[in-house]
Amino acid sequence: MRLKEEQEITEVAEALAHFEGFLRRRGLKVTRTRLLIAERALSMPGHFSATELWGALREQGASVATVYRTLELLAEAGLVRRCILAGTSGAIYEPYLGRRRHHGHLVCRNCGRVIEFRSQDLEEGLRRTAEAHGFCLEEAVIQGIGLCRECRESLG
Repeated sequence: MRLKEEQEITEVAEALAHFEGFLRRRGLKVTRTRLLIAERALSMPGHFSATELWGALREQGASVATVYRTLELLAEAGLVRRCILAGTSGAIYEPYLGRRRHHGHLVCRNCGRVIEFRSQDLEEGLRRTAEAHGFCLEEAVIQGIGLCRECRESLG
């Protein structure tokens, strides 16, 4: 069961309880390692890669494969979002706690920096366009690719 916009979860403990229920409903084991990975992923301050998450957890015995599998389960549960951003290598993830609204990303093609933004005008435009076409918009991916301020300055 994916979360709907009106079921926004804002606390890690609430998200972990949702994840445990999600695992049980699917007949999957609720393991200490899965919960550890979930707790860390949901506590990340912003965008992160599976490798970064694994680096933060490897001393606790989490394998790379378990990190990837758990991130996919968290995405299926609607608790993290898997993003493929142009200009970056591989997928990045972002926790969805308190961030259910549509938002976009500006991606630096030089250093890979990701800047998250929200725009009421963009959001309203997407909603109106979707409604005009009888489309039920569940998720939107908005990306801008270019150079961040630091890279523009360093590249002259």
